[in-house]
Amino acid sequence: MNKIFLILTLLFVSTIQSQNIERNDLIGEWVFKVNIKDAIKNSKDLNGIEKLAARTFSGYIENVLEKTQMVFDFKNDNTASVTIITEEKTESKNVFYWKINEEGHLLLDGINDQQDNMFGETAYWALESAKLVSYDKKDKINAGMLMIKVN
Repeated sequence: MNKIFLILTLLFVSTIQSQNIERNDLIGEWVFKVNIKDAIKNSKDLNGIEKLAARTFSGYIENVLEKTQMVFDFKNDNTASVTIITEEKTESKNVFYWKINEEGHLLLDGINDQQDNMFGETAYWALESAKLVSYDKKDKINAGMLMIKVN
């Protein structure tokens, strides 16, 4: 009996943590957040020397990121605009299409190769605790990257 209760509890918790994304929940503005130290640590694109160099400059990168805000505006027509706000200027462009797949995951589709590389190893985004969390092709979390909905 205790084993059945434990299994049901685990299933319930995993269902709550990773929810399917509903279209209405996605529409609107989301702020992109990056924890540069986690992103560097978990990057598969950087070799050992590149990670060391990136860690050396991570403090500078964090300062720049604190002064820069990236806001994604998901629209009903399956496009999204990205607004980049810095101290000097605000720049906005429609840069990608989006869709929700059968598993309830958000897929971002860049309009050109440069935008395809915008999120590195990201395969999809999942809604977890009211945040969009990035996952790679092996279903592992891309630590250090997430989006939070703007009220």
